[in-house]
Amino acid sequence: MTLGESMRKSYKVGIWIYDGMDILDYAGPAEVLALTAYSRLQQTVLLYRRVLPKRTPFQVKTISEDGGMIKSHAGTLVQADYSVSTAPAFDILIVPGGPLRAVQKLIKSRAAMEYILSSSKQAEVICSVCSGALILAEAGLLDGKKATTHHLVFSYLSNKKRGIEVIKDKVAVKDGRIMTSGGVSSGIHMSLFLVETLFGKETALRTAKTIEYNSYHENGNLEVAEEE
Repeated sequence: MTLGESMRKSYKVGIWIYDGMDILDYAGPAEVLALTAYSRLQQTVLLYRRVLPKRTPFQVKTISEDGGMIKSHAGTLVQADYSVSTAPAFDILIVPGGPLRAVQKLIKSRAAMEYILSSSKQAEVICSVCSGALILAEAGLLDGKKATTHHLVFSYLSNKKRGIEVIKDKVAVKDGRIMTSGGVSSGIHMSLFLVETLFGKETALRTAKTIEYNSYHENGNLEVAEEE
């Protein structure tokens, strides 16, 4: 799909949430994508309306294993929109990270891992934030790919022994339809790069200005690898 063809498309975004996840890993991408607009006029409307318009570039929803409320690493409660049995198909799947114990617990959940794997087969783009890369790796989605993660779990990712090339000096890495990002706030940068990939640089920079994320620059600190 070309940039022109995608300009009026609305992507369904599913963010997997689970007990112990880092709240910014979820909230950063959710806010970036929810506040992305098709035009400058719509961008202004987004900031002044109490409820977001129904037609925007990204429709963001959350999924938890049972569809219930989860407690983040910081103790913040987040209510899921869907469970694994009620969730629709998503164009974009995002998997946040968290402390290693929370990630390891999730990996042991057969229902969660089966959902992430099955959803990834339907999605156009699969993303991870922070240690969420370990979850994608466990599902086999990073086999033979370049990826990054939080610096404290570089060794865990490289030890998966599935041909994963760990990129340690970049905020985010794109390899084909997989995007991975480093620690916590890097999910914001990755999401802006996703906006740029799908809707162009102008839209991404406008969104960055809206949320006052002034460090975003085109590919400035991204390792881009296009592997089909």
